[in-house]
This record gives sequence, C-alpha cells and structure tokens, in this order.
Amino acid sequence: MKFTFSLLLLTLALFARSQSGKYDLVISHARVLAVRSGEILNDQTLLIKDGKIVDIINSRKKIVGNKNMDANGRLVTPGFIDTHIHPTDVFGDYENAPEFLAQDSLEYLRHKLSNAYLPYGTTTALILGQPEKWLTPILDWQKHPAPQYTDFYTSGAALISDEERTPYIGHVELENPEKARAKILEYYRLGIKHIKLYYRIRKPEAEAVLKIADSLGMITYGHIGDFGTRHLHIGQALKMGLINYEHLVTLGTGILTEKEYRQFETEFASNYGTADTESKVLEMFMEAFSYIDQHEKHKMEALIDSLAIRHATFSTTIQRMYEQFQPTYFTQPADKLLTEVQLKRCKENFAVLMKYAKLMNDKGIKLRIGTDGINGGKALISELIMMTGYGFSVADVFKIATYNGAEAIGIAGTVGTVEKGKQADLIIWDKSPFENPANFSATRTIIKSGVEYKD
Repeated sequence: MKFTFSLLLLTLALFARSQSGKYDLVISHARVLAVRSGEILNDQTLLIKDGKIVDIINSRKKIVGNKNMDANGRLVTPGFIDTHIHPTDVFGDYENAPEFLAQDSLEYLRHKLSNAYLPYGTTTALILGQPEKWLTPILDWQKHPAPQYTDFYTSGAALISDEERTPYIGHVELENPEKARAKILEYYRLGIKHIKLYYRIRKPEAEAVLKIADSLGMITYGHIGDFGTRHLHIGQALKMGLINYEHLVTLGTGILTEKEYRQFETEFASNYGTADTESKVLEMFMEAFSYIDQHEKHKMEALIDSLAIRHATFSTTIQRMYEQFQPTYFTQPADKLLTEVQLKRCKENFAVLMKYAKLMNDKGIKLRIGTDGINGGKALISELIMMTGYGFSVADVFKIATYNGAEAIGIAGTVGTVEKGKQADLIIWDKSPFENPANFSATRTIIKSGVEYKD
C-alpha cells in the first residue's frame, strides 16, 4: 500500500513538472460565469497560453504554469465591452481637442485613453466617431493590440449630410450619395469594418452608406431619432436595413409626428422651461418617455416589436441621464438647479425609460453597453449597478456588458465569453456582484490577453 501511494505521488509530481512552462498562466479554483446561459461553473481551472484560453477543466490535479493564480472560489467573468466611446472625451473635446495626435505623444495618448477603461475591466471598446486626422495612429492601435491596453476598434468619423454650420471635429459631411459611397470605400481600404451614421444624415446618403457597407461586410451603427421630425427617425432607418442603434434615450423623441412633438415641447416647457442648456436637453430626452407612455404608448410598443423582429441592438448610455439628477457611486448630480418637483419628475421619467429598456431586453433586443462620455470605465460599472435597480438580473447585466457587445461588434468568436479558444480577457472579482450588485464597483483583478493588468 505504501509503495502504491508513493508511486501515485511520484506520478503526480512528474505530471505537474511536465506541465510547467506549457501554460503562461493557470487560474485554479475559479467560479466561471457562462454569460450566455447565466450558469456559474464551480471549481474550474483555466489554462492560458499566448493570450488565449487553451482549455477550461474541472480537475483536482495541480497544473503548474509560468504563473499560477489561485482564485480561491472567486467569480471569473469575461472582460467588459463598451460599444460606444469617443477619444475626444479623453483627449479634449471641441476647442480643446488637438488637431493631430503628435507622433512623439502616441504611447502616452494610447495609455491615457486605455486608462479610462482598462483599470475598470473594459478590455474592448469601439470608437464611434473621432477626427479623421487621428485615424492613422488609432488604426495602428487597432491593428497592433497589446496586453497593457484596451483593444480599440474604430468607425472613423461620424457621417452626416452637408449642412450650413461648421461640422463638429468628429463628423464628416457627405454631400450626396456618390460622396457617401466613396467615403465608405475609402474606409474599407483603410481596414475599417464599422461605420457610424449620425442623426443629421439625410435619407439618400444614409441609404447609400447602408447599401455599400452591407455589400462589403461592414457593420453600420446609427445615432438616429433625435428631436423633432426634421431628421431620419428609427422607423425609417429600420426599413432601410439599419439594425444597430445608439442610446436608449433616442427611442423616445424619434417616433413623434410634428404635431405631437410640438405638444410635447409645450408640456416640457411647462415643467422645466426651455431646453437651452445641455442639462435641459438631457432632461427633455427623459421627459419624452413619460409623454409617450401617457399619449403614444401603442407607437412605442409597435416600434419595439419591429426592432425585436429584426434582431436589433441598442447601446445604453444611461449614466449620462441618471447623473443629471441622482448620485452614482462616483458622481454627484450634474443639474443642481432642479426644484423638488422637477427632481421627482426626473426620477419618474427615468423609471419609465428603464421600463421600456427592460421590455426591449425581454423581447430579445440585444442591449449593449455604450457609455459615450468621460470616465468611460467608471460609467460602465455605474450603468451595471443602476440596471439591477430597475429589474435587470445580474446575469442579464453581465451578458449585456460582454457577449451582446461582442456580437454587435462582430467579434464574438474572439471575446465576450470565457471559453476554450477565446482571448483571455477576464475579470476576477474579489466580491461577487451576484451577492450584491454594489460589488460591481468592488476591487477586482483584470487579465488582459492572458496578462495581469497592473496600473
């Protein structure tokens, strides 16, 4: 018996030695979240080599890698994916943005941009609009990812039709359908696979963009449906073939007729005054949901059904609304001039917005995180916390923040889940959000492309 036991120990030792160096990183005793099903798999060992998950096994055998991490029963999930960011939010917006990204500052700028996301678990992000003069270095970052940085994809500039005013630095004007087609071909040759339509684009140019982008296998996203009837609205864009939409709040204002919109404007003014500041504009977006819920509910439900049939996706961008009137784990209310009555109304309006967001999710519309603002990594975490306060399960929230985003960007074969063959972009949670959603903001370990992130 003693001989048999000694032989067993020797065999295990030889096995462990044979594995040493075979894997760059071994994470043992992990509770792994399967985000697509919401199931948690206990006591898993992740074997990682060359930035990828080679295998996930349930075994008591000790496997030695170049580096070993004992998860000690902690939750392991995929890294987060933010599907709507702008480097102008980090490098300086409008007058403060540099005309060019200077060659001798590129490493610093890449680190600065990544630092707004990666320390908080955002391992992948899609840039939906930036100055075209920044394209060369950002495309280089896209083509040459590295473990110490968030993986950035870019759509180039946001596309609009020509207009009288000087366009924003992150926009490009398309004067006619021919110019629209030429721009998409130019982007395609540069290696860009994602296209962004902005609501100030006319129907002919939008149709041209969608047609040629689809023929080239590119993915198009649209910030569609802003105030009034002057611009393309979501129902029109859906008939044209657009299925990826930006910002849940645009769902409200874009379905009103001109007569209905004027009535809504009057009601908003009676409650808030004129929409002459950014705060008032954001509050107007939220107010539209209560107006529609009271007067045009059937329209909203019909549009949601149409979006569900077409398997549409929608980015969130709810932190920017919520922080107007409520504190979050890292911000205080932005609008300090709200009266008690207006504050109560903001809370009610946001609750209606989230009611429809939950309905969209339940009907199969894929919500995905899109922070679209400064402090993107922190904002993402804040959005996850607030969603759980409005009826979303923690499992649903994780799926929205990972797999749904990967699918919408077209990279679900590479990231978005913890599976064999996927890139090892992982979060190891010190405290599980399943125990308390506030733990989304707790300390965590970030693994990017198989390497532990250290700030």
